[in-house]
Amino acid sequence: MRTHIRRGAVAVLLSFTLACSVACSADSGGGGGTGEPSAAGGGTPPPSGTAEASDEAGGGPGRASRTRPLTRAELQRALLSQGSVAGYTVRRGPKDALPPDATVAADRAECRPIVDAFGSRPKYPRTAYTSASLTKGDLSGTGEGTLSQLLLAAYRVGDAQRWLAELRRAVAACRGFTAIDGAGDREPLAITPGRNLAVGDASVSFLMRDEAGKDAPVAITVVRTGANTATYLSAGTSGRPEPVARAVADEQHRRMVDAGKVAR
Repeated sequence: MRTHIRRGAVAVLLSFTLACSVACSADSGGGGGTGEPSAAGGGTPPPSGTAEASDEAGGGPGRASRTRPLTRAELQRALLSQGSVAGYTVRRGPKDALPPDATVAADRAECRPIVDAFGSRPKYPRTAYTSASLTKGDLSGTGEGTLSQLLLAAYRVGDAQRWLAELRRAVAACRGFTAIDGAGDREPLAITPGRNLAVGDASVSFLMRDEAGKDAPVAITVVRTGANTATYLSAGTSGRPEPVARAVADEQHRRMVDAGKVAR
């Protein structure tokens, strides 16, 4: 592949995005891809009575889905599968997509919401998650293709909304910071705000790249569906930014809304 993505200081982010294409290649159907956060994988919840932040500015159709937090099984059923979106190959992710040691920290506190998109110890703990990889085109290196790693996650009521509000502020304020992985390796990163998709209840989009410009940018889009989120980390073999397609995000949102309508 022309795209060069290293297993360096931000290996947690980039291996989560790309290594799954190898790990998942043997599994093109159901099974796997489900996570149950351990005590080590959670963050610190906000204190009782914390005011709920609004994430409504930018992205989303303006109609709240009010989808409740989905269970692991419901997220698994809602996850895109082969044939969900024309032209894409979908493979379920490994069960350990977010192992407890896959931590990423930011050297600036105001930038933490960004690394919480892919780290295993976010401020707002995930109550359940599942993952998949989506590929389109030629990933062999002779043509152009795209790869997206998709993480569906559920949160306690209010936490997903709080995180997206904080993420939107972080993307505007943190044009550059240093990411620190669990081994202590450091990587200066550059952030560029993107165009938020009019999908879901709210969305935030941005580009992340190494500050030196050695690697292809990773396009990150987070879409909120009630108390749940779909996070897309996308890269292309061309070296150009390749954000998730609107059709993909629309279909995933629809499936999550439908999953939340099923009585328990």
